[in-house]
Amino acid sequence: QTGRSACRGPIVRLDLRLMGKAANFRKLGIAAGSGPLPVAIAKAATDEGREVFIVGIEGAASADIEAFPHAWVRIGALGEFLRLLKREGCEDIVLIGGIKRPDLSKLGLDMTAMKILPRLAGWMKEGDDGLLRGLSQFLEKDHGFRLVGAHEIAASLLAPEGILTSVSPSPQDENDIDIAARAALAIGALDIGQGAIACRGIVLALEAVEGTDAMLARVAGLPNNIRGSETKRQGVLVKLSKPGQERRVDMPTIGVETVERAAVAGLAGIAVEAGGTLIADIESVARAANAKGLFVTGLSRKRFEQTNT
Repeated sequence: QTGRSACRGPIVRLDLRLMGKAANFRKLGIAAGSGPLPVAIAKAATDEGREVFIVGIEGAASADIEAFPHAWVRIGALGEFLRLLKREGCEDIVLIGGIKRPDLSKLGLDMTAMKILPRLAGWMKEGDDGLLRGLSQFLEKDHGFRLVGAHEIAASLLAPEGILTSVSPSPQDENDIDIAARAALAIGALDIGQGAIACRGIVLALEAVEGTDAMLARVAGLPNNIRGSETKRQGVLVKLSKPGQERRVDMPTIGVETVERAAVAGLAGIAVEAGGTLIADIESVARAANAKGLFVTGLSRKRFEQTNT
């Protein structure tokens, strides 16, 4: 008996370690909108040995998701979306990538979506944050999934603090950062958007429902005497989380395309919240910014909170 007990102890401890490891690698379902982040999240998860299954939203997600186990659904097919995740044994879900705010009259809702239509309409009346909170509760409380943030899967995608490029902000740029940060926090508190652009002490644009890319396009269309240019870059894009924002589903993001659009708008650089902004490929973003002569910097939360006082 003594011999058997001596053998049993190590075996039990090994089993517990294996059970603990398995608990940390629950299968991940990825609801994929537009942009490079869904694939970046999938790669980060699989590199850790975690199984993933991507559900791509038709008309939004990139074909790059097809490098992983995947399926496609239209945005109104909520029942099919849930069926696929359950069929594949997904326990955790991450919602990532851009999706245009839906027009309920044109969604082509399936029966599952029709059943929650009154709730959906109510969530949308509370703004984007209300919509995301409602969907989060629906997935977790009604269907037993655990919603996780992209930063919980791939912390390496979070913007670090400090300057990421060879170009640094000038004193004028630093002043524009503070002004744009105040504006971004103000509209964030109203659940309007996450970004603002300031140039020479003047707020040029605020992000609304159309998103960052459209805001940058608006600035690019302004006269050169108001904004910067390729030969004399001026102005800064700042992106910050909304106060009290649900970071699991709506964290600010930037990528190479953001840098390219900022360059077309004549901006001098981009400032984001360090630890609170997702960057799909930090090295590629830094290279693109260096090539265009822009800076990219991560702001400490302390700085922009002081800016708003």
